[in-house]
Amino acid sequence: MSDRLVDSVAGSAPRPATAGGTGQRSGAEAMRNRVARHLAVQVDGEGALKDRCSGRIIESALLLLLLRKERALPRAQKELQEYLQRAEPKGALEAVVVDALLGRPCDTSAVLKGQGKSRHGTGARKRLLLDTILGLCGLLPDGARPDPRDIGPRPQAVWTELTLCAATILHAHAGWGSAPSTAAKDATYQQELLEHQNLLVRRLAAFPTRRVWEGNALAHLVALHALHTYRPGCALMRDGIDALVQLRGPDGGVPFIDGQEVFVTALAGVALADAPGHARLAARMGEYIASHQQADGGWGYNETTTQTDVDDTARCVEFLRLLDAGRFRHGIQGGEAYLRARANEEGGFPTYLRGHPWDLDMTAGAVIALPWDNHAHLLAPAVEVLIGAQDADGSFDPSWTLSLPSVILRVLDALAHIPAAEEDLRQRAAECTAKALGYLAKSQNSDGGWGHTPDKDSDVLSTAQALATLVRHAPGTDLSEPLAYLESQQHADGGFTSVPDQVGPRPLPFDFPVLADVHTLTALNRVVAETTA
Repeated sequence: MSDRLVDSVAGSAPRPATAGGTGQRSGAEAMRNRVARHLAVQVDGEGALKDRCSGRIIESALLLLLLRKERALPRAQKELQEYLQRAEPKGALEAVVVDALLGRPCDTSAVLKGQGKSRHGTGARKRLLLDTILGLCGLLPDGARPDPRDIGPRPQAVWTELTLCAATILHAHAGWGSAPSTAAKDATYQQELLEHQNLLVRRLAAFPTRRVWEGNALAHLVALHALHTYRPGCALMRDGIDALVQLRGPDGGVPFIDGQEVFVTALAGVALADAPGHARLAARMGEYIASHQQADGGWGYNETTTQTDVDDTARCVEFLRLLDAGRFRHGIQGGEAYLRARANEEGGFPTYLRGHPWDLDMTAGAVIALPWDNHAHLLAPAVEVLIGAQDADGSFDPSWTLSLPSVILRVLDALAHIPAAEEDLRQRAAECTAKALGYLAKSQNSDGGWGHTPDKDSDVLSTAQALATLVRHAPGTDLSEPLAYLESQQHADGGFTSVPDQVGPRPLPFDFPVLADVHTLTALNRVVAETTA
């Protein structure tokens, strides 16, 4: 914990920054310029930043199991098994899956502990997906579990719909849910099962052949396992296997998704637009983002998915407005309309569809992206949601991230958009901000950095996000310790490496390495701007 930060948050006059601020600025500026150059050369001619998602144990194991069932591609099977032998599990689920695939004894009790509950309103779905993964690996224990038919039929994101459909087929085939003898006598259930089978085929066939379905390898794999139960060896199976085998990266593993270029480009575009010497590049990135807006006015996370969402849309609107609000006005207006249409009546914004539970990151993003003057009736209740979501220690529950500093940064940036006329709301937001800064003060590690949570080692992403928060929301704080930590982590080529903080499906982490560069550049831009001012 940093005494300097504690003093500042407590209201004492912050101690002077190292070298009177000049050394702090020059060091941050040099670090910023190196990472900006490193990031800029990764942008392609179209203006896209197309980083690869690292391989993940769950998807790699499911592909290996599918190839074994289909008796296909023995060389790929060998390579996947070798990947699983050297991969380091991140969490209990990955550990038991690796043990199962490699024929080692395993215990699922740690995986199942605490499952079935979710602060995101998705507990039954998460438990169903977990049961499906465990069942495919031969690890599903006896006991009560969600029945796919009990999960409400409300509209879902496209990959959720496909996964629920596939899970229904798999559970019926294997008898994981209702007893097979009972289900077999139920003509209505058999008709429903046939409808699910037909729906699965239609959904898979509607996507371009030999492409990962909607860019989501996990959903595609679960669907192909279901397809195997009634159409093994079919063309859809062969094309799907081909796409997933080709998706493997340099590490040999299958990633969660095939790309995140829209999301990453929007974030990197904001960072590079604020870094000197990269205006033309940022403009090209803006053209790329504008060209991938979908018909409903929103954006998805990559070029191939048809599923738009609030997070990507808010990030893209924020980037285009920063670049040129006039030039990109039509895209911005379409994005604003998309966000308005997703606002829940009780306040807050969901990830995908209106009526789904609000999400903290999505709500904060919408508050940042929508102009208050025209949207006060939506944003005031959204801010109430953000303030009300704060925990007693000043932090917020993470949603699509493992990092508490990440959530704090997004929420506090959103609260800063409350106009001066909203005096009561601004006062409560100030109290919320002070509590969050207090949390950062208490959770800083002795090396000057931050981890995902107070019990974790420092990492680049969490430290960059905490630093960005302090610069903007705790002006005057001595930043020498987090800057020194980041400087110690910068590579010779200017880049950074971090443990991942994104999760999907929650709470499974996945890694796009370039985000360490993006978030660090964002934080350093703020440091340079603040110390210059």
